[in-house]
Amino acid sequence: MNSPLSPARALAYLNRFVAAEAAGGVVLMVAAAIALIVANSPLAEGYFASLHWYLGGLSLGHWINDGLMAIFFLLVGLEIKREMAVGQLASWGDRALPGLAALGGMLVPALLYALVNRH
Repeated sequence: MNSPLSPARALAYLNRFVAAEAAGGVVLMVAAAIALIVANSPLAEGYFASLHWYLGGLSLGHWINDGLMAIFFLLVGLEIKREMAVGQLASWGDRALPGLAALGGMLVPALLYALVNRH
């Protein structure tokens, strides 16, 4: 009989989680929550100092801002392309609402900024 924490059962749970569509979002939200907790704890000084460590001629913060964010947006772009080709955004009617929401998400902040800083 397998115990509740056997390696085989843990691996099966992990495989099921990774196969789930929401796995990436859950990992992202957990990582963001951990970062918020660490940044607002006594560990904050070390956390922010670690962003200035140098690896391969660039600071860790630079690697995060340029390297990892480029990979992130590449993956987001590929996912959007896949959804538009064969997924839930394959027809123009299905693209309308998300497209208008994205457009509004860009225009409204830009217009608010322009209004606040018009002088």
